[in-house]
Parts: sequence; C-alpha cells; structure tokens
Amino acid sequence: MRPLRSGQAGRRGAAGFTLLEVMIATAISAIGIVSLLELFSGSTRLVGASAEQTEAVIVARSIMDAALWQSDLDASDESSGESGKYRWRIEIYEYQPQLGGTVDQEMELENESEDYELKEILVSVDWETPGGVARGLQLSSVRLMEQF
Repeated sequence: MRPLRSGQAGRRGAAGFTLLEVMIATAISAIGIVSLLELFSGSTRLVGASAEQTEAVIVARSIMDAALWQSDLDASDESSGESGKYRWRIEIYEYQPQLGGTVDQEMELENESEDYELKEILVSVDWETPGGVARGLQLSSVRLMEQF
C-alpha cells in the first residue's frame, strides 16, 4: 500500500460544505429575499391607498367647508362635480334630532324655536383605484341656520 500525499483523495476530515448544504442554504436565502420584496411591495401599495384616501378627505373637507360658509342652505339641495379623479356629491336635508325617546312616547319639545332650524350636510366622494377597485367615503355635519 502506498501512502497518501497531502493533496490527494481522502479528505473526509477536511472543512467545507457539501453541494447539498449549499443548495439548501441558497433556497432558504431566496425564500427570505422574496418574502422581503413582497413586504416592500405591499407597503408601497398601502402608501398609495393611504395617499388616495387622504386626497379624497381633502376634497370632501373643502366641499364641506364651502357649504358650511354659505349663508343660506336650501333643504333637499343637491349638487355634484369632479375634482381630478374624484367624483363628489353634496346633499342638504332638514335635520330632525333624535331625543332618545321611543316611537310610542310622545315627547313635546319645550324649547322648539321658530327662528332657527338644523340642516344636515352630507358629502360623498367616490373614486377608482389604479387596480379598478371602487372606493368611497362620506362626511356629514349639522349646521344651525337662522330662518328668515
């Protein structure tokens, strides 16, 4: 039998990784990287949706502010329009407050005024996301109006 030289076969005790170990480590790393990329793309979608909703709230709030500053609001008044990709609609109703009584109870309002009335203002804003999903929001407010 010949003695083995230092560079020849018989490296059973040599340090290093087998091909199978390297392939498993690469697969685990690839799964982790793909998961991180999906996480980043999901957060990018959420940022876009949040920006759209914020713009819609700004549109609705500006329309609501314009209505609240009007000196006279007609009941059953309705108008609509567009602001960029946002479609809005404003509706004005006479507001009847609920005082907490049931329908069977007849409650008389002692302080009912003929000089003032309440108006409800409802603003609806609708839009479509880039993916084609319909979204919408509503703002409502009540305003005390002096009757002329």
